[in-house]
Amino acid sequence: MAKERFLLYMLAGIFSFQAVAIGSGLYYCANNGGLQSCPEIGERYETTFTVMISTTLALLTGSRLKE
Repeated sequence: MAKERFLLYMLAGIFSFQAVAIGSGLYYCANNGGLQSCPEIGERYETTFTVMISTTLALLTGSRLKE
């Protein structure tokens, strides 16, 4: 149960970090020329955080299957 709780906290931390990262990225882009200054922000956001979330969920599922 301790492992699952830790992984759930990690997942919550990832979601919080995502919100801060995309918010600050969008704020920077809005102040520096919009999408012309950073046209690939959506793709970078998606590829970076998809790996983080899928890894955490895989660990959570794997620890649940051992029981």
